Amino acid sequence: SSKLFSFKLAKSIFKGIFSLYFEFSEVTKKGRYLDFNLTIKNSGSIKSEDVTLTILDEGSVIEERDMGEIEFGAGVTLYTTNLKLKSVKSNQVVFHIDIENSINEIDKENNIATYSLISN
Repeated sequence: SSKLFSFKLAKSIFKGIFSLYFEFSEVTKKGRYLDFNLTIKNSGSIKSEDVTLTILDEGSVIEERDMGEIEFGAGVTLYTTNLKLKSVKSNQVVFHIDIENSINEIDKENNIATYSLISN
């Protein structure tokens, strides 16, 4: 029946897929420098492909980090201090998982986190 076919198709599409998302504990601007702690987690059902984290300041890439593969149900934490921003006047930073959209995952909407910066 068509319902059984639809169920099997949906099951095969979602079998073995991952979903990456951010968790932040701190983002702080100190003059021209940024400190942050973040975790990228995988809530999917399989290990992710190699993950690249891109950090943008006012739309320009200031850092790219290879985060490697992330096991399902696990996360990778990144602690960074004194990442140099483009300018002391920088007021927004964007963290982006898979900026090239090259990996297939359930939800890409949670791959971007934007922060307004206030100097301390």
